[in-house]
Amino acid sequence: MIKRILKEPITHFLVLGSLLFAAWNYLAPSQESENNEYVIVVDQAKFDHLKTLWKAQWKHEPSNEDIAAILERHIRKEVFYREALTMGLDQSDEIIRTRLAQKMEAVASDLSNLMQLPSEQQLKEFHQARPELFTIAQSFAFEQVILTPQEAQEPKLSEIRAQLIANPNTLNSFENRRSVPNSWPLMPENTLKNAFGGTFVEQLAKQPTEQWVGPIESGFGLHLVKIANNTPEHLAPFSDIKDYVLEQYKYYAVIDSQQKMFETLLKKYRVRLEADTIPTEIEQEFAAL
Repeated sequence: MIKRILKEPITHFLVLGSLLFAAWNYLAPSQESENNEYVIVVDQAKFDHLKTLWKAQWKHEPSNEDIAAILERHIRKEVFYREALTMGLDQSDEIIRTRLAQKMEAVASDLSNLMQLPSEQQLKEFHQARPELFTIAQSFAFEQVILTPQEAQEPKLSEIRAQLIANPNTLNSFENRRSVPNSWPLMPENTLKNAFGGTFVEQLAKQPTEQWVGPIESGFGLHLVKIANNTPEHLAPFSDIKDYVLEQYKYYAVIDSQQKMFETLLKKYRVRLEADTIPTEIEQEFAAL
C-alpha cells in the first residue's frame, strides 16, 4: 500500500511542493509586520544609482545639501507614484476613467481657488514677506579703459587720466580693446562679476562717482574707471513691479499647494535609508519622516 502511494504522481508533486516551500522559508527574508506598501527603502544600490544620475547631469560630486535634495525628490516621486497606483491610474479600464474625471474635478477646483486674484493688500504682504524674490542687487554704470602695461605706469597713467578729464571723446581712442565695451549701462553686480571677476566689482564698490580712478585690476588687466551710478542693493518698490509680484504669488501658491499635498501623503509612509554611504547628518534629517 505504502509503495503504491509513493509511486503516485500526486505524491511526488506534494513532496516537491513541500521542499520548495521549506526552501523558500529558509532562504527568504522574514516578512515585517508592517505593510511594505507604505515603506520606502533607499538601499545602497538605489542611492548609488541616484547619485550617478545626479553626477551625469551636474558633472561633479554632490554636496550634503545636494544629497538631501536628491533623496527628497526620490521619496516625493515614490510617494506620488504609489498613490497613483493605489488610485488605479495605471489601469486602462473604467477605474482610470472615473479616477481621472474625479482628479480633474479636484484639480479644476483647486486651480479655481488658486487663480482667484489676490487683493492688493495680499500682494503687498507677499512682497514684504519674500524680499529675496524682489531685491535688486547692487548695480553700477561706468566707463572704463583697459590699459597696456606701459600705460598703467606713471607718468603715462596721469597723462591718460588728464586727457579723459579734459576731453570725454578721448575714450573713443581706447575702443574695442580686447572687445570689451568702454561704456557700461547700469548692471547688477553678478553680471559684472561674470564679465570682469569678483575683485573688480569689490573695488568698484569702494570708488567715488564721476571721477576717473584706478588702475583697477580685472581678468582683462588694469583699468581706469569712472563710475556714473552706484545703486546699493534695495527692495524694488511694490508699485514698480506689481505685475511681477502677482506672477510670483501665483507660482508660489501652486508650489505651496503641491508641498502641502506631498506632506499630507507622506504621513502614510515610513522612509528607511539603508545605504551605508549616506552622510550621518542626512540620515538624521530623514529619520523623522
